Amino acid sequence: KLFRVVEARVFEDIALQSVQSCTRCLKDAGSYIEKRKGIMHSDLFLVKHLLILREQLSPFDVKLRSVERQLDFSDAGKAVSRFLANRNRRLFSMSTENALVTLLREGVSVQEESVDSKRDLEDALRSACNAFIEHTSKMLVNEVVTLVESCHKVDSDTLKTQSFFNGKKVEDQMKKNATELEDRLADVTTQMGLYLDNPATQSILVKPIARRIGKTMEEVRKYIIDVEDGTNGWDENIRGQIFLTVDEIDKAVKKASKAAK
Repeated sequence: KLFRVVEARVFEDIALQSVQSCTRCLKDAGSYIEKRKGIMHSDLFLVKHLLILREQLSPFDVKLRSVERQLDFSDAGKAVSRFLANRNRRLFSMSTENALVTLLREGVSVQEESVDSKRDLEDALRSACNAFIEHTSKMLVNEVVTLVESCHKVDSDTLKTQSFFNGKKVEDQMKKNATELEDRLADVTTQMGLYLDNPATQSILVKPIARRIGKTMEEVRKYIIDVEDGTNGWDENIRGQIFLTVDEIDKAVKKASKAAK
């Protein structure tokens, strides 16, 4: 309604400030939800409502960009000190050497800042999507991610003697992840359904999660295949069982990704 009764520049200024405020409030609400409900609810809340905000802007042909100017008095103290210390100051000179003009020129400056509400909204949405992808990937294969992160912290010679890389321990962790994966995937699907009605949007978020997990699985395979039999509880049987479990996890995630269409 406002768009039809005010000038375009006036509407754009109001819209710019409104989008800024909405984006900021949604971020604050996301932080609050994270404390009360957890990170997944927070991420999905942000994705949903930032998408809604972007869709509501689409009918309007506005740029939502401006340059904000503010006076900066950070050097005013030094300028006043120099003004008072100058015994030969010329207060009434009609030139650039006038002491008052010099005081204003040295003590006050204009700071300009470019504001682009659409860009800030897109950045916030991109950040929310990336956060959901990262957090969900880690939640689904937490045991695998923990193993890979631990392996990254040590060199290849030290790795084979580390307690966390004991063959039996690794096998147990992989089996635990595979056993709990179905429930974790079901939880993600349920939560996404609560916040995101559009299957296409769900698919856009799920596919990067599958790719990220696939890379993690590939890293696990590389670490395991290099371990010598008889070292730190490793043998051909344990290695084979772990490879089967890794493949099982990988296939389950890819299946869930294909289902999200």
